[in-house]
Amino acid sequence: MPRIAVISDIHANLHALCAVIEDVQNVGCTEVVCLGDVVGYCAYPYECLDYIRSLNCPVVKGNHDAAVVTVSEELAGVAPPPSTERRMNPMARQAMEWTCSRLDADSLTWLGRLPYTRLVNSKITLVHACLDQPKQWNYILNAKDAKVSFTRQFAPICFHGHTHVPRVFCWNGRDSEEVYDVREPLYTEGVSRFVPTPGLKYFVNVGSVGQPRDNDPRACYVVYDTDDGSITFRRVPYDVPAAMEAILQAGLPKYLADRLETGC
Repeated sequence: MPRIAVISDIHANLHALCAVIEDVQNVGCTEVVCLGDVVGYCAYPYECLDYIRSLNCPVVKGNHDAAVVTVSEELAGVAPPPSTERRMNPMARQAMEWTCSRLDADSLTWLGRLPYTRLVNSKITLVHACLDQPKQWNYILNAKDAKVSFTRQFAPICFHGHTHVPRVFCWNGRDSEEVYDVREPLYTEGVSRFVPTPGLKYFVNVGSVGQPRDNDPRACYVVYDTDDGSITFRRVPYDVPAAMEAILQAGLPKYLADRLETGC
C-alpha cells in the first residue's frame, strides 16, 4: 500500500525531524515530500537541510528557505540592503543571519534552486503557502483565503504549510469550506483520518514538524495513502526540552525556545 509522508516547516528542529522520520518509517510510508521551510528559527539548519537532501525527495521552497538566500547575499554585499517594506523584525533578522552563518555555499545554492510548486503524479500538488501567488507567501487562514488558490489548483489534492496549523479546506464546486472534524481527534487522539470525496478538490495544511502553532507542541505531519486516497494527520512527541536548550546554547532569542514548549 503506497503511502506518502508529507512534511513541512521543519525550521531547523532536528529533534522533531528525527522523531517524525522514525514515525514515517514505523507507519510504512514509502515516500516523503517536503513543503519547505527546512531552515529558520531553530538550532540545526545545516543538519536538517543535509537530512532532507539525503532523502532525495520532492521539495518546494518556503519563505525562510528563500529569505536565507537573500540575506546571505545582502551580508556578502552581492544584493542591496532590504528596503523598509522588506525588512524583517529584529528577532527574525537575528535568527536568519545566524542561520546564514551555518550554511555553506552548496546548501544556499540548493535552497535557491528549489521550485515554488511541484506536481507529484497527477493527484497531488505541493506548495508552501498558496497557489495563486506562491512567491508572495500569503497566509491561508480560512476558507475565504483558500478560495483563490482553488482557482489555480488542477490536481484533486494540494498540500501546503506556512501557517503551522493543520487544516483542511474543500472546494465543493460552488465555494470553499473548511472540514472542521479533522482537528478535534488530532488533538485528543494524536491521529485524524479522513477520505476525500471523489470529484472535489482539497487544499490541505499539513501543520508543522518543527514549530507547531496550534497550541500542541507535538510535531505534525500527514500520511497520504495513494490506494484509498485517505489523508491521515499524525502528532509525534519529541524531545522538546532538548530542542529548546539547543536554541539557547546557539544564542538565538529565548522566545524561539519558549514557543516550542507551548506550541504557539
